[in-house]
Amino acid sequence: MGLFFPRVNLEAVPSMVFVDGENLAIRYGNLVQSRGATIPEHVRYEPGVYVWSTAMMNMTYWGGIVRRHYYTSVQGDDPKLLEVVEKLKAAGIESPNVFKKNKAKGSKRVDISLTTDMLLHAARKNFGVGVLVAGDEDYVPLVEAVKSEGRRVYVWFVSDGLSAELRRAADHFGDLDEILLSPEVRDWK
Repeated sequence: MGLFFPRVNLEAVPSMVFVDGENLAIRYGNLVQSRGATIPEHVRYEPGVYVWSTAMMNMTYWGGIVRRHYYTSVQGDDPKLLEVVEKLKAAGIESPNVFKKNKAKGSKRVDISLTTDMLLHAARKNFGVGVLVAGDEDYVPLVEAVKSEGRRVYVWFVSDGLSAELRRAADHFGDLDEILLSPEVRDWK
């Protein structure tokens, strides 16, 4: 069994990754601060907006990752949104979804867009394994709905902010702390 992708059958199964990047960036910032850690060179990080590592690009399931979807929001104008999109693409994210953050309403488009996309791809049978990079209990109904479509759901997240209910709902869980805090890139399969 692998740390992030346990081999559950002998058939190649395509996977897709869906990242609640805004929440991941916030929780990662808390993790770095609480541990007094430094941000490794392989980690791309903008506080409250995004975090990603080249090490996470090497994590693949037997059958390959079809696409990585990343959802976040940022305050600013269209050039700022485009800047974040370009940084995420440069980090290897094929489908960055960056929304304008509204101070009054927050950024619910992140959660709703991720949920809609993951469920649509599951219903269309575009993946066999859906990787949800999120920690909120709010995602439990999504995990259950995707599983009811016959898909496996793996949850990856940092230890700071992971809901016990979400972890229990998932078919498998992978803790990203070590990857995002490790000073070196290695094979994390």
